[in-house]
Amino acid sequence: MSKKKFISLNLRLTIVVLATITLAISLYGISDWLENILIEKFYKSDTAIEKNVGKAYSGLEEYIANNNVKGTDTEKLQKWVKQNDYTYLTVSDDANTVFDGGWSYSLSTYKKTKDYKKVTIDNQNKQQSIAVDENFKTNFKNRIIKFADKKYYVFIDVYKEEHFSKIMFLVKIIICGLAVFGSLLIYNSRVLKRMIRLSKEVQEVIDGNLDAEINPMSNDEIGRLAVNVDNMRNSIVERLQSEKAAWDANTQLITAMSHDIRTPLTSLIGYLDIIESHKYNSDEEMLKYIVSSREKAFQLKDLSDKLFQYFLVFGSHKDKELEIYNAGILLQQLISEHAAELINYGYKIDFEYSVPEIDIKADVSGLKRLFDNVSSNIIKYADKAYHVRISAVQELSEIIIRIINRSRPDSRDVESNKIGLKTCERICRNMGGMFSYKDEGTLFTVKINLPVFEGTPEGEIKVDEAEMKNSDETDNAENHL
Repeated sequence: MSKKKFISLNLRLTIVVLATITLAISLYGISDWLENILIEKFYKSDTAIEKNVGKAYSGLEEYIANNNVKGTDTEKLQKWVKQNDYTYLTVSDDANTVFDGGWSYSLSTYKKTKDYKKVTIDNQNKQQSIAVDENFKTNFKNRIIKFADKKYYVFIDVYKEEHFSKIMFLVKIIICGLAVFGSLLIYNSRVLKRMIRLSKEVQEVIDGNLDAEINPMSNDEIGRLAVNVDNMRNSIVERLQSEKAAWDANTQLITAMSHDIRTPLTSLIGYLDIIESHKYNSDEEMLKYIVSSREKAFQLKDLSDKLFQYFLVFGSHKDKELEIYNAGILLQQLISEHAAELINYGYKIDFEYSVPEIDIKADVSGLKRLFDNVSSNIIKYADKAYHVRISAVQELSEIIIRIINRSRPDSRDVESNKIGLKTCERICRNMGGMFSYKDEGTLFTVKINLPVFEGTPEGEIKVDEAEMKNSDETDNAENHL
């Protein structure tokens, strides 16, 4: 599965806002387009104009008849146009416009349209009767209407589409507002839903269900928080498993050690009692008891060494303070000593050493235990028919030591608790280095990484070779991997 690209909540919100604005503008444009279509069909078509204007003329004529309205009766005509919204009225006689009023917006704009013509009569026709005037053309909007005093030229126009436009404007605003509010509400609800889900999953872990996985759902701040919480859950699970394994190992070790110690200790006490009470028949028999006591004492020592190693790995003791040593001298001495030991046991050694005289911060006693463990492992498992390869070189800011050997065919049958490996790991980690091993069937490789110390701090005394040789001479316990 490919890793999802991280998109922050702020960027997601920005994208949603921009998309919402685009949607609102689109909806407004569509609504405006639909409005124009409806206006053209129901308000500006000839049929619609004729119907609306005709209705207005009928209402005006009825108003004139009921109220005895003269053409010059401005107040009554003004009252009529107020009663008829979106209606524009012009009344003219042969010479002048006697009334001009109605919807103010239309008054300033409609004059610019082709349908409006100011009613004028030529001077030569001023004396003619209006009833026979052929210069005035009647249509939907132009008519000759008889008022209470005489006939007048009348122009009426109706703008019902303006009322429809106002309603549509409110509708468009509501639609755009709902689109914006709805989109933000959906986004907020999704974010809130994820937070609620994360909260429930975390609460389930808090309640003790450490097997409950926390789903990140998306790669943003909430998703990263979920990943971090799940990593913390996994760390807790691993720690608990490690503690359980350590507890089980402790239990098994205590049980085994109690049994293993009790047997040689009982025998040792018995042999010493025989010697103390002179219950032997001859000096040879006494010597036999002494030899047996010595063997049992060495068994107890071996068991104590194993307990010490276990304490190094699983105990809570404070690591020793590190001191500065000449790596070229220190490592050559330690490796040479253990190589000589292997030669005494019949192993052939291929030795490569190219560590310059540079400084390292080290625990000499720890390094001795480390190489003791590696040597014990070789003696216990390695095949003498093959050479043991040992190399020590500097690579950049590290000194790397590799020890490679071939395992005996029967080495797989030898029981190992790997406490020695953990001891070596602990020793290297204390010095800022790393201990690793690779078991490739018959080929077993140990790699030791030790960091080079850069510079000697002021006031710190460098340990010389003599001190190095004399340090921790009592630390000679045999350790086994």
